[in-house]
Amino acid sequence: MKLITIIFSIFFFCSANANEIKSIVQVDSHSITNVDLIKEIRINQILKKRSLSDAEKKILLKNLIKEKIKEIEVVKKNISVNKSNVDKRVAQILSNYKLDDLNQDKIKEYMFKKVEINMKWNKLVTILFSKKLEINMNEIEENIKNKNIDIKKKEEMIQIEKTKKINIISNTFYNEIKRKYLIKNIRWIQFVFY
Repeated sequence: MKLITIIFSIFFFCSANANEIKSIVQVDSHSITNVDLIKEIRINQILKKRSLSDAEKKILLKNLIKEKIKEIEVVKKNISVNKSNVDKRVAQILSNYKLDDLNQDKIKEYMFKKVEINMKWNKLVTILFSKKLEINMNEIEENIKNKNIDIKKKEEMIQIEKTKKINIISNTFYNEIKRKYLIKNIRWIQFVFY
């Protein structure tokens, strides 16, 4: 079992100096720094068009840890995705926001990595659990008949069901995986976050 060292800086909630890079969380040999967190906070403030509360900042840190664990796993398994599909998804996400050109470019670059990691993670989950992702077609056919749904919506319904299953399996798989990274310090993390 791998040992993970979690190091939180006492200055985490203070206005950290972005010029001084400090490791605030260590996941195996991978660091999440104060600069990573500051960038995450600033991007989210731009997207939400408001300041974030301390609780929201804590959630962002937890998300960075989750993202780092997923990234480590997909790199270990050598999972790749089509970059143009990542670009399309990023464009879809950004179309929901009204951003000026400067912010659009910054956020696009930032979002690309996040979306790429999530797409790789979903691909890993699909590869590992493909048999569990099978959809009950009889149930879908029954819904189409009972609710008088257009047959053309069938593919959409199938995709919705697959997405639900991937999300459930993904969360379960992540919770199993994170134990090998956070098992030694999980109580302390929960104490800090709650």
